[in-house]
Amino acid sequence: MGGPVLDASFEAVRTYTGHVVSALGWGTHALAPLSFRAATYSGVFTLLPMLTGRGREHHGEILREATALVDKGTLRPLLDGTRYTLADVADAHRAVESGTTDGKVVVDIEP
Repeated sequence: MGGPVLDASFEAVRTYTGHVVSALGWGTHALAPLSFRAATYSGVFTLLPMLTGRGREHHGEILREATALVDKGTLRPLLDGTRYTLADVADAHRAVESGTTDGKVVVDIEP
C-alpha cells in the first residue's frame, strides 16, 4: 500500500528488526519514524518495467522468488480474521476505517 497506509506502517514497524516493503511508495513520506525505530524500508518500483519492458525479466525473477517463498510458507499475508461477503462490504469498509482490523480485510465475492 501507499499513501497514509505507508506512513502508518512507518509508525507501526517493529524496533530494530522491522522492515517495510511497498510497491506504492511515491509521494512525500516522512522517514523519521523508521529512523527512530532503527527499521528499514524497501521500495519495489515496478511501473517503469511494466511501461517500457526494460527490467521486466528481473521483476519476473523477483515474482518467481516471492512465489517460492509463498509455496514454502515463509511469506504469508497477514489477514484479518473476519471474512466478509459482497453483501456486507459496507461492514468491511467500516472495519477498515475504524482501524480495528488486524491485517488485510478479505471480501469474498461469490460467483
